This record gives sequence, C-alpha cells and structure tokens, in this order.
Amino acid sequence: MKQLLENWKRFIDEVEAFDDFADTAEKIDQNLQYYYRDHAPSKGKRKDLGEWEGNQLVSFELPEDNVFFFVVDQNDDPLAYIAVAPFRESYAVGNMTKKTGEKSFFQTELYKKVMEALGKGSLYSDKAQTTGGKGLWARLKDEGRAKKIDTSQEDGEGKWRWRLK
Repeated sequence: MKQLLENWKRFIDEVEAFDDFADTAEKIDQNLQYYYRDHAPSKGKRKDLGEWEGNQLVSFELPEDNVFFFVVDQNDDPLAYIAVAPFRESYAVGNMTKKTGEKSFFQTELYKKVMEALGKGSLYSDKAQTTGGKGLWARLKDEGRAKKIDTSQEDGEGKWRWRLK
C-alpha cells in the first residue's frame, strides 16, 4: 500500500491535464495577435515558408532552438500557431491555438506540415495537454499516425507522450 501511495502517478494512464488558457473566441484572437505581432518578433527572426492551404506559413526561430509556426491569411492576420521545443531527436509541441471557426485547414494537417518543415520525421506531444490538445492527439491516434511512447527517462516516473510519425 505504501508503494502505491508513493508511486500513484505511474498507474494513471492519462496525459497530465493543462488548463485551457484561451477559452473564448475573443481570448483566442488576442492570444494569436499577441504571439504573432509582439512576442515572436521580439524573440526571433521571421521566416516566410510559403503558401499552405490557401494561407501563408511563417516561422520564428527563437533562442534554444524553439520555433513558433504561424498560419496567416492574405491580410497577414494570424489564424493559428504552434510553438515547438527540442525533444529527443526532434521537437515537442509546447502549445498551440487556432482561430475559432477557421475552416481553411485542420489542426491535424498543420501538425503534419510543421513536422515536415522541421525535417525531423516525428513530432511529440507535450507531457501536459489542454482539452483541445487531447482531442487533437486522439484524432491523430485514430488515423493511425500517432503512437503512445514511454518518456519516463526525460519526464520522470510514469510519463508518456504521443509521437506523430
């Protein structure tokens, strides 16, 4: 019983929950605007990656090999972003958001495009996920594109992540 109480997290088969930080269309838009217009340009250099799904794909390379990817429309307004950080042989998604009601692309396709742009052959989930993140990785798993992997060496006892390949 003592062992169970000390190591209970190892026996839970879930990714750690992370509170949704932008949960209304207005907050999501404010979040996108801030990261695209203020935060990313203040930390790194913009790189235009070309047209994707009728929009433009843009990245900002930040310190410590972190990268922000943005999908922007023809008016240079952000529609979505994904922040990634180095993990194992590739990168892990730190956070992401997509404009409410945006229908020109699916988030699962954006994850695959980011993986392609990174040129690493895989992309990992974060060890903690919002409700939306959990749903996105569940869709990738259902498509047969994501597998659950043990990351306890990097993340501590009983941790796992999804890996998109």
